[in-house]
Amino acid sequence: MHAFVVSYSLRDATPGEHVELCEQLAPAVAAVRGLASATWLTNPATGRYGAFFVFETKSDFNGFVASELFETISSHRSISELTASDYSISERPTAVTRGLVLGGT
Repeated sequence: MHAFVVSYSLRDATPGEHVELCEQLAPAVAAVRGLASATWLTNPATGRYGAFFVFETKSDFNGFVASELFETISSHRSISELTASDYSISERPTAVTRGLVLGGT
């Protein structure tokens, strides 16, 4: 399993407009090959938004970050100050703490 955390600020968009955009993008994100889950994150108090993705494999993650969909999302005119980090998931302690573990590496 492989995790990907994206965080960003909004530029020239309201939180409501951001929600609409996320709802429009959700079906395309759900169809990404190897995506186990995507959790959309919001913190209007700090002006930061983002997503937490879990992929079946590192290869699936690599495919997503190289995709036109991710390019469209990350370069959207309403997104600024984007940061992104990826991580391998430590499966055994994650299972103990009831985190999402579906198998794989």
